[in-house]
This record gives sequence, structure tokens and C-alpha cells, in this order.
Amino acid sequence: MQADFRYADLMNDDVFKLVFGQESSKDVMIEFLNRVITDRVIVDLDFMDKEMKSLDRDRKDSVYDMFCKTDDGSRIVVEVQRRKQDSYIERTLYYSTFQIHNQVDAGRDSYAFCPVYVISILDFNIDENRGNPDVKTVYRLYEEGKHTLLTDKLTLIYLELGKFDKKIEELDGDVLEGFYFCLKNMHCLDECPDVLEHGVFKRMFDISELIKMDEVTRSKVLMKMTTERDLRNQMAYARKEAIAEGLAEGRERGLAEGRAEGRAEGRAEGRAEGRAEGRAEGLAEAARKMLASGMTRDTIAEILELQVAELDDMLQ
Repeated sequence: MQADFRYADLMNDDVFKLVFGQESSKDVMIEFLNRVITDRVIVDLDFMDKEMKSLDRDRKDSVYDMFCKTDDGSRIVVEVQRRKQDSYIERTLYYSTFQIHNQVDAGRDSYAFCPVYVISILDFNIDENRGNPDVKTVYRLYEEGKHTLLTDKLTLIYLELGKFDKKIEELDGDVLEGFYFCLKNMHCLDECPDVLEHGVFKRMFDISELIKMDEVTRSKVLMKMTTERDLRNQMAYARKEAIAEGLAEGRERGLAEGRAEGRAEGRAEGRAEGRAEGRAEGLAEAARKMLASGMTRDTIAEILELQVAELDDMLQ
């Protein structure tokens, strides 16, 4: 398979697992985790089984992008998510419950367990953090009034890369920001920028270079990256078409209603209302066509920049 890229696209969750979920790249993952998790020092880690089975067969199982255990027993779940989805916060909470439950043996009196971290690397911004400009947000269990920490056994960390827009020339040596930059941009680069001076980045670029991967891994990574690129192009085109159809219908409806009013004020209001109603009808029609073509509701909502609930209301 011919490569159009020199380096892997690390924000594709499957590619992230293939590149960094290996023993050979463990040093890079340890450095990354030590920059993200600041209340302990990780010396070593073991990659664990990423599939968690629910005890109740009627409940959802869980498959992580990456799951590892540190030398002090802490459990770390890493999720890479490119596209926005409903109930993502609830999803991370659900993931944490498996690692709490699995540490407490049946028949044991003690409920003590090692710390659990769920790290979400997101290529979008979560609604719950709206108004917060920080890329990294850490959530723990605190007392409401005095904000005292109840326990350090559960930590949810969100890295919203949608908020990180620094260019190469704006980087100032901060290692964590260097990781943000690489996660977002490595697949677009021809070489490791000189400004990324820390040795971990040379190593990161080295293990992410497609030509240096074994043939099987390289083929898998390229297939995932090509599929992702094609999907993004399809989504961009579908969104452009849907918006164009909606606006065209809105203009026609608005002009018709405006002329019927016969007054300048009526024309203005008619155009505004007609555009809004017509755009909604156009988007709904485009959504129905995408559903009929086999697209999922999550994908359609992403294309049209809607919440899934808004899409469902529109299609009723």
C-alpha cells in the first residue's frame, strides 16, 4: 500500500493503539503519562487486556483504547476520541467502574483499591467544559463547600485538543504542549521540528514513522489513516451539500413570504423566518438521505453539527 504520509495519525484510536500500546514504545507512554498525571511518578507499567466483560450479560461490556497498570498498582485507562458523541462524560465514568470493581475480590472484607485514572484524549471540546480555555482538565471527588479532596482513588482527566491551536513557532519548550502538538499534527509533518528539543519527541517521531514499521503494522496503520481521510472528506462534502440545500430552500420560502407581506418589515421578517424554517427542512431532508445510505445517527449529527437529540427531533 502506497503511503501518502510519513508519520502516523495518532488521533485515530486504532493507530494510537498500534503505535503506543506496544512494549517497544512503553518509554514514550510512560513519559506522556507522567506529564498528564502529576500526583505520582510512574516508573514502569504493564499493558493489560483492554476488553472488560460485564458480570451481567444484559449490560454493556467495555473495550478500552489502552489499559495499563503502573508499578505502584494504579490503573490507567486511555481513550482517544476524534468525534463528538452524546454522554461522553457518562462513558468515562462507566469505564472507571470496571477498574474499581475488578480490584475488590469477592469475600474480602476490605474495599480498598489502587487509584484509577481515566484519560480522554479528545479532538473536540466537551459541553461540560464550555467556557474553560484549558486544554487539560482534572476532575476528582471534592466536598462541595470547602472543596477538600474526599479521595485520590478516582481521577478523570480530559485533554481537549480542540482548544489547542498553537503553531510550531509558538511552542516554548513545554513538554506537555509538545505532546498536544504531535498528537494533532504529526501526520501532516515531514520531520520532527527543532523546537521539540526533549528526547521523547525524537523517539516519538521515530516509532511513528511508517517506513520503519513492520509490514503488517504499516499496512494496518495506512488502512486506518486512509479510511479516516476518506470519511472526513465524505463528511465535509455531505455537510456542505446539506447546508446548501437548506439555505436554498430557506431563501425561496423567505422571498415568497416577504413578497406576500408587501412591506419592507414584512419582507425582512419573512426572509429571516423562511431561511430558518427552510434550512431546518433542508437539513432534515439531507439527514433522511444520509440515514437511507447507511450512515449512523452519530455520524450524521457530526456532519450537520447537531446533537443527536436535536437530530432526532428534526426527523420526527
